[in-house]
Amino acid sequence: MMKLRILLQVAFVSLAVSACQPQNSIVAQTSGADITQSSMPVLQVLKSPTCMCCEGWVEHANDRGFVSQISHPQDLNAVKLRLGIPPQLQSCHTAVSEQGYVFEGHIPANLIHRFLTEAPNDALGLTVPGMPVGSPGMEIDEQFEPYDVLVMKSDGSTEVYAHIATQAEQY
Repeated sequence: MMKLRILLQVAFVSLAVSACQPQNSIVAQTSGADITQSSMPVLQVLKSPTCMCCEGWVEHANDRGFVSQISHPQDLNAVKLRLGIPPQLQSCHTAVSEQGYVFEGHIPANLIHRFLTEAPNDALGLTVPGMPVGSPGMEIDEQFEPYDVLVMKSDGSTEVYAHIATQAEQY
């Protein structure tokens, strides 16, 4: 049942991205040859074209072993809702893994790697609601606000996956 849901999510994201976009709006951070020859996991990143903190997060993820493919849906909030991310758990960007897991907001890449190797059966993915100062992509000098990374479950519930108490824990 969960595998079917994941496959449907991947299919939906692919359809939503292609339906909402002009043909040239998907921008890969590496060439197609690099992606097919790479063993690095791919993330489909859905974001606003003007969001600079999202660009900072993409750079963080790419520097830590991911390949990001970026698209800019016209109605990003509607896509988030269809992926199962309620408004109170949303942030500025959404990434979807090849397995169909959803990663919402400024999640440290090391936690995404960990999640992908040990994801619970009932998990939709991870979220960092809002935009905590000092989180990946939200760095402002040495400012840092501790935050929780939550696991989103298929029944709509959440639980703390990790508490990030210091900036160093993100890397």
